[in-house]
Amino acid sequence: MIRPLLLSLFLISPLTFSMVTDQGEITFENRVFESDNDNLSYDENYAIFARAKVRFEEKGFIGVLSAYGRADSKDRERNQYVIEDAYGSYTFGEEEDFKILAGWKLFNWSEMEAFHPADVVNSKNYDGEIENLEKKGELTIEAEYVLAEGTINFYYWPRVENPVYPSSRARTGINFGIPLKDAVWVNGKDAGTSSKWQPQYGVRFNQTIGDLDFAVQFLDHFDRSHPLVGYTFGTSILGSEFPTNSADLRPHFYRVRELGGTMSLAVESYLFKLETSLRKFENEFQTLVPVTSTTFVRARPEDHSEVAIGLEDTITFDEIEHEVTLIFEFTSILGPNKVARRRLSTFQRDALIGMRYNFNDTMGSELFMSYIQDLEYTDERILNISFTRRLSDQWKYKFGARSYSAKEHGFLGLQVLKGDSYGYLNLSRFF
Repeated sequence: MIRPLLLSLFLISPLTFSMVTDQGEITFENRVFESDNDNLSYDENYAIFARAKVRFEEKGFIGVLSAYGRADSKDRERNQYVIEDAYGSYTFGEEEDFKILAGWKLFNWSEMEAFHPADVVNSKNYDGEIENLEKKGELTIEAEYVLAEGTINFYYWPRVENPVYPSSRARTGINFGIPLKDAVWVNGKDAGTSSKWQPQYGVRFNQTIGDLDFAVQFLDHFDRSHPLVGYTFGTSILGSEFPTNSADLRPHFYRVRELGGTMSLAVESYLFKLETSLRKFENEFQTLVPVTSTTFVRARPEDHSEVAIGLEDTITFDEIEHEVTLIFEFTSILGPNKVARRRLSTFQRDALIGMRYNFNDTMGSELFMSYIQDLEYTDERILNISFTRRLSDQWKYKFGARSYSAKEHGFLGLQVLKGDSYGYLNLSRFF
């Protein structure tokens, strides 16, 4: 249903609208992991990634279509296509200060490098860099009103999208050795359901005052940032729609009321950033029956707040026209104890230091390095380094390495990625 609709819109858009822009890329991806002495896992990935985007405008109407797909030569479960944006919007009013929008949409509500407490709407693809995961578009109905130097936006999301988890043989992301089934959405009406038609709501106010940008948001939605992964046992727990003769490992997402926001302030060469979120989970759902000691989904996640602060300083070397940006970020979950924090998030109390070195040459050469340290479990850390450079106006390459450290392998924090360090090379063609 969706594929023919998108294809028809791509074909008719140049004929219907007066202003059309399109862009896309094809990337050849290669990842090589450190050996884990397991013949069943994939120590290498060779994949083709493609993204296309079309934007068209006509008398107040804007349409955006964006999607990507990936095909892997070994891991067939990485073969997929994802809709990012597929929406139409219409602006009206004497001052053109009203806008309505409908369709699938990506939300980018964070300016942080690694920690994103306020960027919580879209479901994610967990096969990737854990601090910057790819997202899936969310079916959205939006109304916007321009207010002073910003807007106030009202959202209705009638449907949730299942996240994408790596296969049981993959070397990245959350991997329990067996495939994860479709997500369970837990709310106050029943213990849980796999139906993706779940109403969610939100409002967001953002404003610019001089060098200060800030936003405040309230959401009643399903928390996509902190899934609890556990077994679902037939009708004894989550209803007759699930198999009664097998144990299914599924991510469980809980309804939450969330108050949060973002702020960035530029002062000379410094940029100060703040993100925060206060989460209160639905507590009127049915109590789940504890079947075994491995059942995670017995109670709602604990109410908590999450805060991230950041500081960037850009230094310019006039003699050689190079530019370096130094980055510092810190994040913490507040409220629950140390063990509960660890269950909620990989980055429950962590700090990042990083550097982005821009050579400012004609080929756009850039070196990036970051180091993430867990401040509570000090044996856990991530080291990331990459270099990007254009070969021409259409071609670009990027290579780098990511190292994960943890004391032991497990299912909490960076334990899940212990032994999965890798190097990579991507070659991209833009059009």
